[in-house]
Amino acid sequence: MSLLQTQNLSLKQGERILIAGLNLTIGTGEAWIVLGENGCGKSTLLSALAGWFKPYGGAVMLGGQAITQVVPAQRALAMAWQTQQDECPFPLTTLEKTLTGRHPHLSRWEWESDADLVLAQQQLARLDLADFGARDLASLSGGERRRVSLATVLTQQAPLLLLDEPLSQLDLRHQQQALGVLREEVQEGRSIVMVSHDPNHAAQFATHALLLFGNGEWQAGVLADVLNAEMLSKLYHHPVFEMQQDGKSWFVPIA
Repeated sequence: MSLLQTQNLSLKQGERILIAGLNLTIGTGEAWIVLGENGCGKSTLLSALAGWFKPYGGAVMLGGQAITQVVPAQRALAMAWQTQQDECPFPLTTLEKTLTGRHPHLSRWEWESDADLVLAQQQLARLDLADFGARDLASLSGGERRRVSLATVLTQQAPLLLLDEPLSQLDLRHQQQALGVLREEVQEGRSIVMVSHDPNHAAQFATHALLLFGNGEWQAGVLADVLNAEMLSKLYHHPVFEMQQDGKSWFVPIA
């Protein structure tokens, strides 16, 4: 089943074409990794998929309907978007922040239920934050805040997750933990579009890859068809070596 589609989508910043004519279909249970150099349009693409960035051309379709015709409240039930920045202008505890993921499910004057509270606590625990609920969000490190942000997205329980560098600032152990959580989400039938700077994250959770070259060009498809040393060397303008282990591909830059 198709959750989200792009139809000849073109994105532009100033006079620069970032993506030209992108045709993409994201189905149920698919996990897409989006790769490319800095400034190639990865975050801009996620913003467009979420309905917040106006395309230069083409359209984004959510459940078969143009996303511009889907009211924000309905979008929030269909997709959860973790942005690159963890800005929070108001003083909140970690648990209060995580509970904001339930807001799309509540009416204007409705308070979170006990079930909402349990769900938020469960998502925090999955990301090694079980004892952080009462902590002031402003007191957390950058990596801890990224994990809270991911827990908030998971608490939203949307069928489609748009994740902009969710593993940035995370140490090795917490990166692996978060990737394990994302694998579980895919196994439960959720779909993911995740921006990353590390192609090796793909082997741990992704089914598909989208490569953005920053000049309008793109490559998209099943992981094994798109992700290889030749394509990554072209993408990053640097030679990349591919290794195989247990049937998975791992990529190493050549010094």
